[in-house]
Amino acid sequence: MNKILSLVASFTLIISASAQNNWCGNDAIHNKLKASNPTYMQQMHQGMSTAASGAKNQLKATLDVPVVVHIIHDNGIGNISEEQVLNALKVLNDDYNRNNFDAGSTRNTVNAPFSQIAGDMDVVFKLAKLDPNGNCTNGIVRVNAPDLTYNAGDDCKYSANGGSDQWPMDKYLNIWVINSIDNDGGAGITLGYAYLPYWPNGTNYGILIRHDYFGTIETAAGSDGRTMTHEMGHLLGLQHIFDAGWNGSTGCHVDDCNQNGDYCCDTPPQEEPNWSCSQIWNSCNDVPTNDAFGFDTYDQIENYMSYNACQNMFSMDQVAIMQNNFVDIDFLANMVSPANITATGINAANTLCKAEFDASKQVLCANEIVQFTDLSFHAPLSWTWTVTPGGEGTDWMYVNATTAASSDPSIQFMTQGMYNVSLQVGDGVSNTSEIKSNFITVLPSYATIPYWEGFESYSTLANVPNWVIYNPEENNAFTLESTTGHSGTKCARLTNFNQLGSNTDELVSAPIDLSVLDPLTETVTLSFRYAYRKRTAATDEWLKVFISGDCGTNWVQRKTLHGNQFSPDVANTSWMPASTADWTTVHMTNVTSNYFSQDFRMKFRFEGNAGNNFFLDDINLYQGAPSVELVLGLATEGEINEFSLYPNPTEGELNVRFAIGNAEETFVFVRDLSGKVVAQHKIAAQAGSNVVILNTDALATGMYMLSVQVGGIQSTQQFVVK
Repeated sequence: MNKILSLVASFTLIISASAQNNWCGNDAIHNKLKASNPTYMQQMHQGMSTAASGAKNQLKATLDVPVVVHIIHDNGIGNISEEQVLNALKVLNDDYNRNNFDAGSTRNTVNAPFSQIAGDMDVVFKLAKLDPNGNCTNGIVRVNAPDLTYNAGDDCKYSANGGSDQWPMDKYLNIWVINSIDNDGGAGITLGYAYLPYWPNGTNYGILIRHDYFGTIETAAGSDGRTMTHEMGHLLGLQHIFDAGWNGSTGCHVDDCNQNGDYCCDTPPQEEPNWSCSQIWNSCNDVPTNDAFGFDTYDQIENYMSYNACQNMFSMDQVAIMQNNFVDIDFLANMVSPANITATGINAANTLCKAEFDASKQVLCANEIVQFTDLSFHAPLSWTWTVTPGGEGTDWMYVNATTAASSDPSIQFMTQGMYNVSLQVGDGVSNTSEIKSNFITVLPSYATIPYWEGFESYSTLANVPNWVIYNPEENNAFTLESTTGHSGTKCARLTNFNQLGSNTDELVSAPIDLSVLDPLTETVTLSFRYAYRKRTAATDEWLKVFISGDCGTNWVQRKTLHGNQFSPDVANTSWMPASTADWTTVHMTNVTSNYFSQDFRMKFRFEGNAGNNFFLDDINLYQGAPSVELVLGLATEGEINEFSLYPNPTEGELNVRFAIGNAEETFVFVRDLSGKVVAQHKIAAQAGSNVVILNTDALATGMYMLSVQVGGIQSTQQFVVK
């Protein structure tokens, strides 16, 4: 067997936000690898040459490939159904075995004689039925990780980060499905990427793909499903048909096609990626040595390893490379071995072995409906659902024509509390069940404004009805601090000091009724106090504040603090506030009327990175607009401490920081250059440091004057809106 090479190649398929065109982001990756390893190009050339040197068109036995799909989601639409997973595998199997519906579209003309060299790989990708420990599985792993499913990268492939670990790469082909992918600063929207098998990058080996391009149904209804086909080609050893090759400089060449380009002699050279489906497109006039056609053919726009929208084929040489890799590369050879086929159970008969279910929402407001989904495997025929405590029709009830015997019932919960849910499934021969304790939390009745939370009435934050704690890494979570606070002895504390690596923790409120506010005449301010120190000068940790108007179904971010804006002060030991001077008060005026509902909620998210402790206290929601007549009289010009505006210029959000000696009503005015007041806010400013967040979206581009007035003292600075 050949030695696995010692470098990685990663390919990324991306789609342009403006032109809806795809291109690959691997050039930057290759440049980094070349810069760090001078033998990179030669080693990858060796790997491709070895893969291409096998007997072309040799008939091989059918390959059965075990697959596991890791779905990294935020309990939203990205938590795709098993039906969509099966659909994605069907598209994959059809494409690789030339059973695709559009196979007849492959050209067979004088200048494009391609249907005669279209390849059939004779492979079947199948979901695993046994996991690495020999336990029953349906080949799908679901992980709720909101911070990993957006702008995702390889971090989502590790449970230590809150993601899902790769199943052994010599036994399973791993696919991670996420909401969106980090494009590493490049243009366009990344759809998916995979690693070449010549050096698979260990536990990163697999495919990362967006859910809306995984299959052709449900959330991927607008997709042709070929992103998966394309990325699987990379995973099994193929390059793009427009690649220059590991020894070349351009997609066009006259060199030996077994040693250059994409190392396939039956895929004509293509100069660069293009998205046209022109039947006469011909970007290269060169004919490589050993070319399968012997003359200058048109570009093979049908090829799955192009970016063209009319993909419908692999070539025979491409198929041979992938088949040879299942023989020559040790971990791929083991994956399709008879012993591993038995160990992963992919050809075993379907028998009922596990009850499993999920819900569309687990934390909800009173009277919301939860959609339950049966995920049991394999092939259940009967269902019995049970909800405790409480009474059906009083505390909860089945709705939407579903019952306790439905496979996927809808249940409305009316009464505050925590509910256990169990499911028993049967197949006519045996039964199995699952129970989830405290699975559904119905939040208490709506609080009203003015709202204040100082945490003084609690003895613990665990399972209190007014707050929900989210701690995906299962390390230190938000707790109650009983010895220090700003306005009393208690506050919420996150013990972040000495936590290893990155962590995300949230404290989420119960619903607060803002529907009593008039959206045309009234405003609301959200304020809170926090205390925090960095551990080192380089520490960069984040506080983010989100709001929701629909009980947490959808969230919008309204505030971000990090680095020196979060705190410029450093403490290299475990820190806690010692006086009121250690606290900063934040005033948010950007809770807009769109969120004036009875289902308003707020969420405080701390994103740590081995820094220091965080404290939260005195959370307020209060209404009222400033009175122009009250404050637009003559004001004494003076100085307010620590007065600054940032970012300046701004585009969307302006932070106003100032410090005062005593708690006082403070007015913030924004004036245009003519002196006209274009925005105004009344703030319950506190003694010490204050930060006011202003939304500038409604302001036209230009220069403005911002004044902070406390009593008879006023300070003014200029700022610019981009």
